[in-house]
Amino acid sequence: MNQKPMFELRCMDPHYRVLVTGFEPFGGNQTNISQEVARAMDGRRTVRCPWTDQPLLIDVETDVLTVDADGAQRTAQRIQRGEHWDAILHLGLCESCEQPRVERLAHDWLNMRLPDNRGRRIEKTVLDGLGHRGCWLDLSIWDASRFPSRLMISCDAGAYLCNETYHATLKSLCASDHDTPTPPPALFLHLPHEDRFSGSRSTAFADACLGYMVRPYPVDVTHVVAMCLPQTGPSVFLTQRGEKETDASLWEFPGGKCEANETWGEALEREIDEELSLEVSAQHPLGTWFRSRGSEAFAIHLVLAAASTDAFAPMLSVHQAVSWDDAMLPSARSWAGRDGEMFEFLSEALRPMS
Repeated sequence: MNQKPMFELRCMDPHYRVLVTGFEPFGGNQTNISQEVARAMDGRRTVRCPWTDQPLLIDVETDVLTVDADGAQRTAQRIQRGEHWDAILHLGLCESCEQPRVERLAHDWLNMRLPDNRGRRIEKTVLDGLGHRGCWLDLSIWDASRFPSRLMISCDAGAYLCNETYHATLKSLCASDHDTPTPPPALFLHLPHEDRFSGSRSTAFADACLGYMVRPYPVDVTHVVAMCLPQTGPSVFLTQRGEKETDASLWEFPGGKCEANETWGEALEREIDEELSLEVSAQHPLGTWFRSRGSEAFAIHLVLAAASTDAFAPMLSVHQAVSWDDAMLPSARSWAGRDGEMFEFLSEALRPMS
């Protein structure tokens, strides 16, 4: 990668506002490490820019959530009322974890192994029936050496309050007003019990996450959308680039660049209409991948979509072929960019409730 980082003159900008949440104790525990870490982070903090190592000043607001339906929805409701932060980091306790775990997906289900603090226990129930939701950050480019312990990236936030909270926040952010391609990022960080992992190390781990959340890429990027259109199976719609196009004859999830002041949803619907003469409805992001190509850099957002009509007859202009491939099976296709990684990710992102 030969782009020059664009952040040297901005790294002392103190105007980042971040929300960090934890949970009250539950399940017979007298304490909750997420509550303690959230409280410790309250106020102005200095974290490091992950690309330049220069200091970033962040104003952290903290909130300790109740372990019940109200707590799971509280951040989402604040977003709906118009509150805004530059990033949202949810913290939660993972009693079985030995190391902190960054969650990449919020599953569309609730299956509570024990009641919440108000006695609610819901089993094998979908949250909204619209599918799993992913963060719009590329965790694969995070440098593990910047963290105080092993960097574990997970696609399973569980099926309890942590997952419910994460799902609700991502959903509300997607529905919020924003004139940028994506809303501010949200993540869920599971922390081990303090008997296994000290509060100070957990706080340092959360600080490292915040650095990447407010500075997600090493250079300024062009935002790109890619369509994940599934049908039963699930199979997903793929296209093969034309012989005269960039990445000629390689396979991809179709899409294109976001225009100025265009959101990911608006961009996807426009690009698919222009390239394939198809009407689709953009649903929500599943994940994001950073790609560097020559002097250009891209953030590619894989977006779940649905066909707007039963008549599905793509017209090819920049593509030479289409296919429906089973997303649960390995693929031997030759892929454009990081689309092969996106395809592999769908075995988690489209996984049905077991």
